[in-house]
Amino acid sequence: MKIRKSKAFTIVELLVVIVVIGILASITIVAYTGVSNRAISASLQADLSNASNSLKIYQAKYGTYPTKVNNNCPILPVADSGHCLKSSGNNTLSYSSDGLIFNLANVNSNGTIYANTDASSPTLHSGVLVALATPTIAAGNSPRNIVVSPDGASVYVANYGSNNISMYSRSKITGALTALVTPTINTGVGPSDVVVSPDGTSVYATNSSDATISMYGRNITTGALTALSTPTVVSGASPYRVIVSPDGTSVYSVNENSNNISMYSRNKTTGLLSPLSTPTISTDTDPYSIAISLDGASVYTVNYTPSTISLYSRNTTTGLLAPQAIPTMATGTYPYSVIVSLDGKSVYTTNTNDDALTMYARSPTDGSLTALASPTIYAGGLDPDNITISPDGTSVYASNRNSGTVGMFNRNVSSGALTALSMQSIVAGTTSKGITVSPDGSSVYVVNMGSNNISMYSRT
Repeated sequence: MKIRKSKAFTIVELLVVIVVIGILASITIVAYTGVSNRAISASLQADLSNASNSLKIYQAKYGTYPTKVNNNCPILPVADSGHCLKSSGNNTLSYSSDGLIFNLANVNSNGTIYANTDASSPTLHSGVLVALATPTIAAGNSPRNIVVSPDGASVYVANYGSNNISMYSRSKITGALTALVTPTINTGVGPSDVVVSPDGTSVYATNSSDATISMYGRNITTGALTALSTPTVVSGASPYRVIVSPDGTSVYSVNENSNNISMYSRNKTTGLLSPLSTPTISTDTDPYSIAISLDGASVYTVNYTPSTISLYSRNTTTGLLAPQAIPTMATGTYPYSVIVSLDGKSVYTTNTNDDALTMYARSPTDGSLTALASPTIYAGGLDPDNITISPDGTSVYASNRNSGTVGMFNRNVSSGALTALSMQSIVAGTTSKGITVSPDGSSVYVVNMGSNNISMYSRT
């Protein structure tokens, strides 16, 4: 009798089948992931395009973009629920505007970010900085801070050691800077900060060694500055930082050695400053930096020695400041800089002794602050000095003085929490100080006090 042999698979044949099934499964997963990612990108871009169209219709109706939204529906200057900004699926839309331009960001729950402005199309963003082909340009002696004009066409640097402002034109295509034909204009003694008014017609510099603020008119075509007929106004002792209110009617300087804020009204026609009827308000000891919310309702200072942040409410009619119900909060050790996100949801400070940033949620109702559940994050380097936020609200950058680096972070537009990028920092120059992002969000600039230059980056 014949014995029939079994037709079972051998071990080798089974292994081959398993490998083939694994390969086919991998191909299917990769294909599905690719389709899913393309669908997410398409939904993010579609949300932004629809929101942009709605905002431009609003602007055509009311002559301005919404300056304040609630649940992404315009409430100021004109409430109009017909122009609510909508996101789809797992997307979160973030909006900010000064009324003249707007910034939109749309973030998917998987971390994909697209952003655009009133003048640009939706673009994929990672937040990583890349040095320009020509990575630096010379500044004056011991530069302390830097600002880009609201139109993105000009850049100005306060040079503490040479008592002047360096003036540059900026390419809106590449972000590269070029010194103007007349490259500098004189300030008072020891300029430590420089700002441009929201309308782009005025520039102000704090002179920390002679307790004044220098005032300039700005040629909006060339970017050149001219001292005003009355070139300076008196401030407190050692004015360290200066801000202009978003409505352009008020200017505030924080005065390190007199422990107060000087308050001024601004003539929007001439740019001249006049002290308010109550010209100062007290801070805590050694105030080093000052920031204002985009709605103009809140002002904050950081106070170096006691390691606190002072909170003020602003009267948007008179410009006068008043301490909030809880007037101070703890920060990290030796805070040096403070900033408010354009969406008004978050406040951040740099803490030099801790090499860290402190993160707060801001109440849109009264401007009060609450430290996040995980309130600090490593700054990406040593001695964090200054901090800036991209206009779309998705990226935060900190200049680190002693390590000569820039820390790079993603920002959760819902919670305000920061997460370090996989590439946590990028090299800058020696003793990095002031840092700023261009209004279109495409460029970042850092002034380096030790190497007397500006590091220039494109933002991806």
